[in-house]
Amino acid sequence: MTIGEKIKELRKERGLTQEVVASALAVSRQAVAKWESGRSVPSTDNLLKLSGMFGVPLEELVDAKQREMPALEEYARRKLEEERTRGEMRKRVFQKGKELAVTAAAYAAVYAVCQFLFYMAGVKNCVWHWMQAWHVLPVTCALTAAAVLLDRKITGVCLFLGTVAAIAVANVAGVSAMQRSPVGYNNGWVFYLATVYTIAAVGWLVERKAAGGRPGPRRGWRRAVSAASRVFVCLLVLGSTFLAVRHIQYGMGAEEGYTAGFAAGAADAQAGKSMNSNRSAGRFPAQYEFGTAAFKGYAVHWSSGYKSGYGASAD
Repeated sequence: MTIGEKIKELRKERGLTQEVVASALAVSRQAVAKWESGRSVPSTDNLLKLSGMFGVPLEELVDAKQREMPALEEYARRKLEEERTRGEMRKRVFQKGKELAVTAAAYAAVYAVCQFLFYMAGVKNCVWHWMQAWHVLPVTCALTAAAVLLDRKITGVCLFLGTVAAIAVANVAGVSAMQRSPVGYNNGWVFYLATVYTIAAVGWLVERKAAGGRPGPRRGWRRAVSAASRVFVCLLVLGSTFLAVRHIQYGMGAEEGYTAGFAAGAADAQAGKSMNSNRSAGRFPAQYEFGTAAFKGYAVHWSSGYKSGYGASAD
């Protein structure tokens, strides 16, 4: 007996018309007629509804000999697979949410500690003002979150540890550089960037090696986040490197300009000349090209050096 013949038999046994069955299943009467004539077969959902309507097991309604692919088993398998997929997705979303929350809490703790050290405890600050002005901590936190979302946990951990280490290194190195510089020039943020980039790069290389040298396949939003992160990091590294180089050149020019101005001022004072801190073309070294960062540093600090040297010798 075919499925259609079984449906027809059960319908008549219960005194139901094709219209009643069609209305109960939200299908057309012609669809029920096609089932009973064998011209089409009900879907799995409609088979389950017919089983419930007639009050018979699905196995009795569906003749195993007529099924090349068992409807009940296929339906159950699909439902189990969907449920398992939803469960794994919920578990993964929860795990990622927890990791992101831990990341945000870690950076919030770093912010709170730095606020306490540099504003309440009075620790010498060579990098924290710059970090706040350029929102360095939120940007690094966002990059760490992107690494977490892309399952780059080693890179994310190294970014965080690099941030903590960079604050300490930049502050110590910045204070040391300021003490040695005649103009008190602060290179703390250059040390910060160098430390963060180095530690993050080491983490990325370790993770890449652990993955066999190739990143795993990415689809959908993962590919988009990965591409956007790479572009942003490349632009960030290039831009900050350019600014760091200009900053170092400016500082070198500033120190040399201050030293040269101090010597010129002291010489004028000892010779009994009147103070004249106006710069002339002959007072600039030939290697400093006009408009460069080194030239600007030299020009800005030559006058202050001259005044300091003149005043020190005059006293």
